[in-house]
Amino acid sequence: MQVRQLILAASSLVIAGASPAFGQGSPVSVVGDSTLPSLVAEALARNPTVAQRQAAVRAATLRIRPAGTLPDPMLTLGVMDLVLPHFQFNQSDFTEADVELSQEIPWPGALGARSGVVRGAAAGARAEEGTLRRDVTTAMAVAYYRLGYAMTALETLRHQRDLLDAAVQLSTTRYATGAAPQSDPLQAKLARDRLRSEEFALECERVAALAAVNALRNRAPGATVPVIRIDPAAVHAGVVPQLATDSLVALALATHPRLAARRAAVDVATRTIQVERLGARPDFTLTLRYGYRPRAFNFNFPDFFSAFVGLRLPVWAWRKQHRLADAARVDSTGAAASLRDTELQLSREVTETAARVQASQQRLALLVDGVLPNARGTVESVLRSYQVGRAEFLTLLSVEDARYRAELEAVAVAADYQSQLVMLRQLTAGETQP
Repeated sequence: MQVRQLILAASSLVIAGASPAFGQGSPVSVVGDSTLPSLVAEALARNPTVAQRQAAVRAATLRIRPAGTLPDPMLTLGVMDLVLPHFQFNQSDFTEADVELSQEIPWPGALGARSGVVRGAAAGARAEEGTLRRDVTTAMAVAYYRLGYAMTALETLRHQRDLLDAAVQLSTTRYATGAAPQSDPLQAKLARDRLRSEEFALECERVAALAAVNALRNRAPGATVPVIRIDPAAVHAGVVPQLATDSLVALALATHPRLAARRAAVDVATRTIQVERLGARPDFTLTLRYGYRPRAFNFNFPDFFSAFVGLRLPVWAWRKQHRLADAARVDSTGAAASLRDTELQLSREVTETAARVQASQQRLALLVDGVLPNARGTVESVLRSYQVGRAEFLTLLSVEDARYRAELEAVAVAADYQSQLVMLRQLTAGETQP
């Protein structure tokens, strides 16, 4: 009677394990759940790297106006021809006190060219910030779904461990009564110990994923994160068709800030050519001087007013500005090549990510619609055969393990699909949260 009760208890556990274990208890994760967007928003608000890029954008923007402003004027105060040895001020008709004001005036267009260079650098900084924000969003999605997989896998593993505990008890009792060979409890204990080893690895992955999520949002590594379990069936039900790869590549080339940053670099290099060319033109200096002459020898000497126009002579332009202009041309060529390389890399990333999304969709459909139902049906069939003595215990353990592995694979594929989908959206769309 005790053996029969154990068989019935184990059967109920196995049948429960063969049925879907999702959708009960805690909520499940589907594409577009509300937890990930809140984590992304927190990361974008608190991440120190994002703050550093925002500060760089602000600094680059503040440099635009000074770059197009005239150099500071020079004010000079002085006296001349004081009589020695006592530096007497009014003992010579050459003595005077001077006030001089001079202003450097660059060649026309030079200031506009300089401000254009800085404006291009500011545009590049804004584009780099946009790129970083997308990278943080993608990294958060990968870490979040990795954490969701680890949590869901641990829950599935603990359920499987309960089944194996019942199997160990059942096989041990049957062996004690002579109804089963000694290999049955040994095989059950071996399967349970292997599961324990996998639990250690999954727990390590959970801790690492949690630390990654918290690092992105500038929190302590062990801070609590709300995690929604992953239900492969729900994820599969939420799958939507994707655009053709050519259309996705076109969207990426049109909207991704990584290309905007490279275009800004090309613009900066091109404008620098103009700055260096204008540097070979002569700058002007306008100088105004007023000289006060004191009364001397009972005579009021007249004051003086002078005006000067200076011209900087670029006699060494062939050694300086011309070579700097050549260097800027080389930089412009390199920036254009970097832009083309970025276009190729971005096209490759979009193509690869789209292929991975499509493959994950197909794998998820196969697992949810085919593999999992077949695995659960196989477990139920072998269990019934085992109850009447027409199947070996090792066969029951094997098919139960196959069902468990199929469920883990389905959760892993669902997590990878959602991560790749966020990555694809960040590559091809405007800056929106997943």
